[in-house]
Amino acid sequence: MKPVRSPEPLIDPLSRFVLFTNAKCGGTTLKSWFFTNLDMAGLERRPWRLASAFGPRFAARQLLRGRRLTPRGPALRDGEALRRMTNYYRANYCVPALASGATEDFFRFAVVRDPESRLVSAYLDKFCGEDAGRPWVRAVVDQAGGGEITFARFLDYLARVEDAECNPHWRRQTYVLEGHRIDAWVRLERIAEDFAAIGDRIGRAHLDIFGERMQSAPSARISWEGRPPLTEAPASEIAAWRAENGAFPPKAAFLTDETRARIREIYAADYAALPY
Repeated sequence: MKPVRSPEPLIDPLSRFVLFTNAKCGGTTLKSWFFTNLDMAGLERRPWRLASAFGPRFAARQLLRGRRLTPRGPALRDGEALRRMTNYYRANYCVPALASGATEDFFRFAVVRDPESRLVSAYLDKFCGEDAGRPWVRAVVDQAGGGEITFARFLDYLARVEDAECNPHWRRQTYVLEGHRIDAWVRLERIAEDFAAIGDRIGRAHLDIFGERMQSAPSARISWEGRPPLTEAPASEIAAWRAENGAFPPKAAFLTDETRARIREIYAADYAALPY
């Protein structure tokens, strides 16, 4: 049995594919597409098909208990409803299916993101946004030296933290892929095009979802050329900039030659394996 690391992949036994994901790689959009495409609500109306595809044990659990979590209608675009269903589905179907070896011949693909963009997005979202006061975020701030965190200090922390101790929002993407065959890559930056390219393997229904914007805290679409970088700016100043401008500063404000070199070093395994 190959190691299964969190987040566990999402498995569709009807279309026979395994989808590997990571935090900060379009999670809400991917879950929306996956469960819309899976149509669990429709399968619940056809118990024989549910049992044939998923096995009698999961089918019985789904019909007796899981159907309360099945997202329907508007809930298929609701982040919290999708999170609850994803957690239930992974624990009760995906992990056992992987352990059984029944998915070895399924098509396997991973949705990935440019490490630079992903890291800056995670920093802004978690340290400069609404999650800044959460205990697990504050724990990282304390490990980074306490006081006010900056992007530069965050990089210092990442350079020394072990993979197993690293939060999934900024842990290297290849951590969950090691030991698994990957048949295709889908780049978040070209998600619609890359999904269309593998449509024959996963189905072409509902791909229009990837044209929707589900990002909750975007960066400003302005040039930062000629302005000083924000690598040493305290997170509170970034939060204040967002409050004043309605969006975070552009990612370019944090990507100097020095920080880019450090990111490439920290995420060397990702740059070696992913299509970037």
